[in-house]
Amino acid sequence: MRTGLGLAVKVPRSGAEEARRRLAGLGLLDRGRRIMRNGEFVYIPVTRPVELGFEVVSASLPVAEPKAPMFRASYDVVGSVAIVNDMDMDVENARRLAELIMARHRRVRTVLQKVGEVSGVERVASFRVLAGDGVTETVYRESGCVYKLDVARVFFSPRLSTERLRVAAQVGENESVLDMFAGVGPFSILIARRHLSTTICAVEKNHAACSYLLENIKLNKVEKQVKPFCGDAAEIVPQLDKQFNRVIMNLPHQSLKYLPLALSKCVSGAVIHLYVAEEREVGESVWERIKSVYAGLLLRETRVVKEISPRMVIRVYDLVVG
Repeated sequence: MRTGLGLAVKVPRSGAEEARRRLAGLGLLDRGRRIMRNGEFVYIPVTRPVELGFEVVSASLPVAEPKAPMFRASYDVVGSVAIVNDMDMDVENARRLAELIMARHRRVRTVLQKVGEVSGVERVASFRVLAGDGVTETVYRESGCVYKLDVARVFFSPRLSTERLRVAAQVGENESVLDMFAGVGPFSILIARRHLSTTICAVEKNHAACSYLLENIKLNKVEKQVKPFCGDAAEIVPQLDKQFNRVIMNLPHQSLKYLPLALSKCVSGAVIHLYVAEEREVGESVWERIKSVYAGLLLRETRVVKEISPRMVIRVYDLVVG
């Protein structure tokens, strides 16, 4: 431990905190050295002589190590991959943050920065590699389930873990569930693991996501419950020869246009979990649009599940088919 010689105020332990606050308020603390306790006394480093009734002494105190830079940026860790979500952060600072992330999360091998929002029929974002080996395929564990995925080729958000648990907790025994935009299977597989008598039809259009869906069904040993369908929900769902007690519609930017299709496959009393990307203040108008599709829908619950930007959120509408 390095030490530095300089002036310090020597005070009894009982008055140390009050003295520290007083010295800090006057701008007299020497922040290049650390406060140290020795027996019944505390030595507080100061930058110059103090004439405030304190005993000032010469003291060799530990040097304060510089703190790592702080960044006001959010990031997600998905298995061995970390994703910096701030698209406006310059590359230099993003790479410094990436180094800090890898130091903090020893299992992280690749750090990415998002440079484009989720878009297109494949529902994937754009990224740049900031640090690590650049491998974007990983294995992610959540709520007792395991998911293999490539974050650069499929949509997946660890921030929806609580929402997935919330939905799974509502599922009853012997339900028939339609997961219209299943991705790599996080909703479907969790429900199957929690409710052994439930059957789920999982539909996914993204070819890469569907490949991982097939693999994850096997990894989690839910082949008997989860039936995968690779293709566009608009084409596959009309061909399904069954009705459902519950429909999950996690396609926030386009879910509303698929609502009539979902309704055509619901039994009376079925629950629809409809996820919508909307401005924070327009929830009422979205509800009006939902009711315009079918007036018999009842709103059981609505809540924000994820923030997209300061203005935009993803909100879930739990609907009951009357």
